Amino acid sequence: MAFQTNVLRGGEWVTETINLQAVLKAGSGTPGQKKQRLLKPPQCGILTRTVVESHLVNSILPVRLRSPRHNDVAFIGVSLVFAFGHLDHDVRIRELRRDGQLKEVARKSDFGSRIRNACVLGSFDIREAEHEAYTRAPVKTEDGTSAPFGVPSSSSMPTDLALRLPPQLLMVVLECGDCVFLFMQQGSDGRLGFVTSRCPSPREQLVYPGFHLAIDPSSRYMVLACAQDFFVVYELESLGTLSEKYLRKEPLVPVKTQRPRSVQGVIHKVHFLYPRPGDDHHIILLLIVVRNGRSRMITYEWELGDDLRMVFAEEKHGHRMPVENQMPVLIIPLTVRSAFIAISPDQVAVCTEGLYGPPNFETIEMHNPPPTRNYHGRHQPLWTAWARPFRLSPYFEGRDCIYLAREDGVVIFIEADSESALDRSTFMDTFDSNISSAFTCLFDQYTDVLIMGSDSGPGAIWKVPARQPLELLGTLPNWSPSVDFVTTDEFSTWSQEIGGSGSKMIPWTNRQPRKPDRVFATSGHGKKGSITEYRYGLKAGIGLDLEYGAEVKEAWLLPSRNAVEEKGFHLLLSMPDCSALLHLSEDLATARMARSELLAYDLSASTLALSYSGQVIVQVTMRSVVLIGLENSTRFSLAEILPSIPKLVVSDACIQGDYIAISTHTDAQYRVHTFRLDMTRLFVTRHRTIDVDGDITCLAMGAGNTVLVGVWKDGRAVLGKTILQPESVGNDTDALEVADLQLAVAQANPSANSNDTPLEAVSSIASAWGSILIGTRSGEVIKVTGSKVECEKFGLTTAKITCGRSPDNGGSTVLVTCDRNIVLLRDHGTESALFDSARSKDKLRVWPVDASNLSAPAPPVDYAIAVDLPSGGPDVTPMLMISGTKLLLAELQLQPGPVHRHLPVGGTPMKVIYSHHLQCLVAAVNKEDKPTLMFIDPDTGEDLGRPVDKKTNTAVDFISGLGKPGDRIFGLTEWEFKKDGNLWRYILVTTKGGRLIVVSATRNEAREDRPPSIRYWMQFQRKGFDRPVYSVVGYDEGLIYCVGQTIHWDVLDTTDKKLKEVKTFALGSPATGLRIANGKLMALTSRDSLEIINHSPGNGEATGQSHVDPKPRNAIHMIEVAGTQPDEPLGSVTLIADRDCGVAGLWVPWQTPGRDCEVVFEAELPTSIRRFRRGRTRPIWEQSQHAPKYGRLVSTVDDAEILGMSLDGSMQHFTLLSIDAWRLLRFLQNIALTNEELYPFTHERIDDYSDFNPEPRMDRGLEMHVDGDMLRRCLEKRALQRLLSWPDHEARFVGLLGALDGGKHTAGLTLPGSREALFEVAYDILDYFLRPVL
Repeated sequence: MAFQTNVLRGGEWVTETINLQAVLKAGSGTPGQKKQRLLKPPQCGILTRTVVESHLVNSILPVRLRSPRHNDVAFIGVSLVFAFGHLDHDVRIRELRRDGQLKEVARKSDFGSRIRNACVLGSFDIREAEHEAYTRAPVKTEDGTSAPFGVPSSSSMPTDLALRLPPQLLMVVLECGDCVFLFMQQGSDGRLGFVTSRCPSPREQLVYPGFHLAIDPSSRYMVLACAQDFFVVYELESLGTLSEKYLRKEPLVPVKTQRPRSVQGVIHKVHFLYPRPGDDHHIILLLIVVRNGRSRMITYEWELGDDLRMVFAEEKHGHRMPVENQMPVLIIPLTVRSAFIAISPDQVAVCTEGLYGPPNFETIEMHNPPPTRNYHGRHQPLWTAWARPFRLSPYFEGRDCIYLAREDGVVIFIEADSESALDRSTFMDTFDSNISSAFTCLFDQYTDVLIMGSDSGPGAIWKVPARQPLELLGTLPNWSPSVDFVTTDEFSTWSQEIGGSGSKMIPWTNRQPRKPDRVFATSGHGKKGSITEYRYGLKAGIGLDLEYGAEVKEAWLLPSRNAVEEKGFHLLLSMPDCSALLHLSEDLATARMARSELLAYDLSASTLALSYSGQVIVQVTMRSVVLIGLENSTRFSLAEILPSIPKLVVSDACIQGDYIAISTHTDAQYRVHTFRLDMTRLFVTRHRTIDVDGDITCLAMGAGNTVLVGVWKDGRAVLGKTILQPESVGNDTDALEVADLQLAVAQANPSANSNDTPLEAVSSIASAWGSILIGTRSGEVIKVTGSKVECEKFGLTTAKITCGRSPDNGGSTVLVTCDRNIVLLRDHGTESALFDSARSKDKLRVWPVDASNLSAPAPPVDYAIAVDLPSGGPDVTPMLMISGTKLLLAELQLQPGPVHRHLPVGGTPMKVIYSHHLQCLVAAVNKEDKPTLMFIDPDTGEDLGRPVDKKTNTAVDFISGLGKPGDRIFGLTEWEFKKDGNLWRYILVTTKGGRLIVVSATRNEAREDRPPSIRYWMQFQRKGFDRPVYSVVGYDEGLIYCVGQTIHWDVLDTTDKKLKEVKTFALGSPATGLRIANGKLMALTSRDSLEIINHSPGNGEATGQSHVDPKPRNAIHMIEVAGTQPDEPLGSVTLIADRDCGVAGLWVPWQTPGRDCEVVFEAELPTSIRRFRRGRTRPIWEQSQHAPKYGRLVSTVDDAEILGMSLDGSMQHFTLLSIDAWRLLRFLQNIALTNEELYPFTHERIDDYSDFNPEPRMDRGLEMHVDGDMLRRCLEKRALQRLLSWPDHEARFVGLLGALDGGKHTAGLTLPGSREALFEVAYDILDYFLRPVL
């Protein structure tokens, strides 16, 4: 029996059907049964930080920011408002090198406000670059810093010559309307820094100040215009005057005066026109203003130095523009006749009489090719950008030339002269990339270089030589737009019991090191669309790829010294039973077998060690020692120089200076033999023999003639060492000092888990930075510095350590090869040791990349070492790698950053998931405006999918339901259908055209006669809906999906083999996300945020709203995380991202139906999050170092990372904080917002810090958010001491620091004696929260 009653749901009375039996059953509880404890909303904060930055730029400007000879270019991310939020990027300065590649010089990201626009002040003559009046020493680069108040310190400018301004300045307009002028100077430490000057906005509350920006040809006037009604003209100091003031160390103040002017209408375009020849003091300002739907052209004219108040005393009305020239998309001022080109969507015209009377527009015929395959729109493609190439000054006296770019890759070269204004236009080419407004032209060695930015996929760099074919120099990385991403994590929720591959979720307390999950995102549009694998680290560009055909253990590269052969290099290869010698050409382009009869190397046995000092080459093989001088050589058989012991086997050798060490064994007795080298006589003398108790697994030599021996004794790894003394000769069985590595590691880290896997034998030893580095066969790397021992896990297989040197870098380059991956270890001196927690970039993954095949995976590497080859500079290290039977030479770029891999899909990817059942990526792709599915092998990038017809089992282009023109896939997920103990796996697809498609797929493994493939077909479908099917989720026996604004429940009838509708529920807006949690349906709607609906597949159960978000949000995506109680299923927090760049954490009161959700915290991000995912993505060496501490709350039972992707390709990381951790970090953030060093342009000015209270407020809103990017700035600048200079703030900081983890991190530390130690603890905390997650 059922009846209807009114109940309060979400603050409103609604009518529901109540089942009487259910009510009676609920009311008849068992006597004495304990009542379930009601949970309270969790109290926690959230820390967000950018882990992958977007490379999307809106402006590329050539600017000589250092000197005329530095071919610099500025890449600027300009803030624009899109549907997905705001773009907030930095300024990156790069230099065009002689090889055509762009080298990162410096970066500035501390503006504290979004950048709205940018321009370049000043000009330079090409001849200045060749005959520069002053020179500057080579400099190092770093993340740029600003000199305070725009005045360089005397210590950073050693000579008056260095104080001269560069020929150009860069000016950026911030969102608040402030102008920041900047250039670069070299400091006393040899590093580059930015020198800045800020000009405040003339008025407050302007609407989009800097929406338009223009600079006049003389760089003496600048105009900033709002989108409508208002513009400001600035009079600027000449660069000559600024240089004189700067030389006198006066403040840099480029703005002399400014004059605002109102205007009636929408300001469409603002430009300065060029004056007539010989009239350089004539200033001409052009505005195109739209009033009442008609465009008017307004010009203001004045002479240099005129009073701007008089010039703009009254508003001009201008002249109407012809109808066909209304609303031009581009205005290009010409250097001749004060003319300009107006480019409209349907017409191109030249205006030549705009100063005297009504304008005269002359339509011109210009070659306009049809749309290319790069075009994605429905109408004609638009011209998006233009650039003026560099020419000598006399050229522009009577002529002009322009490169004009179209959005689909077409570039036209336009030439004009003083008589006909437009002389001719030449079609350059159709370039294989989209071209955005980020388009420019650089000058390089008497040729033009075009740099083409793209807002849809990668851009390009092209060389335009005279009367020769165009040459592609490189690409500009860009992985936007990104609408979806996925990790290879088999779990999808925070407490999932069984994963996609059938494995159980292991709590973080019991976890073991594991291979990190991979991250894939949809990128690009149209033909340039791809699935991008996100990778971070160091790029190693492969140059030589040589297939040798035999297994190679080690290799050595050294200059060729054979006078008979041509110049080049010798590559000595060590194989299990012999050695081989190859000759490489001088340009490393070709390789061939060397003429061994002309050489003295021993190639009959495996080479164990090789040393090259410039005069003598020393080779040690399994059979001999070879010394090769400049004119002669000698060879000593090991049988002659080693003791005559039967069955003696040589196992290892090493060389350092004048000593050789060789390890041997006879049955179970291992020995180390040392020899002295006479480099003059090319002679070897036996020095000592040391008996070793145990098995020798590795041999090396360290500083001070120290012999280091890896020993395996009684099942434990042991390190032995002895120092060679020249006077000590003979046998010395007790001279080896040994240390148990397992015991030393345990004593150094007593808090480690006693169940940790024991260390296996030592595999390699290297000496660097005054320390001993030890690799083990179980993947650990141990660092021994004096009595200090540190250990980290790098993988699950043998860790091989090499230490090489590059002539351009000076120091040691230490590489670790483990799990067939390469990791670079870096040391920064005694204050930041290799494994010190205060440095998060001391271990960086190296990604070998083949420039000719960017979709190829990184080759598996068995051995890697830095080699002595000339490189492109101190930021590049040549390296040699062995990959199976291949030999690879590469240039290792020492600047870390994204090293993404792109898998082309030939269309626009819209959705992507990873199927553990099929072991592939499943992507929804639009090809030629038709949706389809692709099954992509993540390693090869190949599409394994083979669509077939369900009835005929024959191959088709599209499965039933897909391939409809204009349609689009909205939902893509997997479904495990369970019934009667059986399990079926399906893929669910929903479309814009109103279809729900259930797809079956089977994988056919590779055979000798065929590659692997995946056959897929439509199994079931629901069609005929008149609204889009936005989302879908599966449960054991059925499906739940949203059609329009209605949720449908369907069950699968296995008898009729059809989907049958059970019930529906109406929403107020479409549900873009569905998931089932705690027996209820969570529906994320596009306008009403989160709604929790009673979920029951039965037809007789009531369906109603249980909980709602108290605040309406334009929600995009959601993910559930653990909250403060990871062992409590009902204590989770749901993260919700909205279209207004916000993220909210909601707690659902599952135990109290009808109660609204409660907001736990809110955050404001630079961009809107399109998708959340969980993933265990940290590198192996980070996994063991990141156990929860310092108040970090785990987000999932297994402590996975929570990642969020934005449309511009940037990625955010989310960390839950305990209240103690939140108070400390938010306290620092509140003070940082007032600090000029951290926020030089937007800091809040505090006159009296005694009245300033930075104490955080627990408001369950934005105050609960901690900006991790701000914390990174504090860490990199080590600014905490300066930040907390006020005594009260410092005292409170110490109190908050002591509250973490019960005060164990600050035990015994008090002010003032332990001040620096307390700050070091704080830096360790910041570094812990900011360590890499990719």
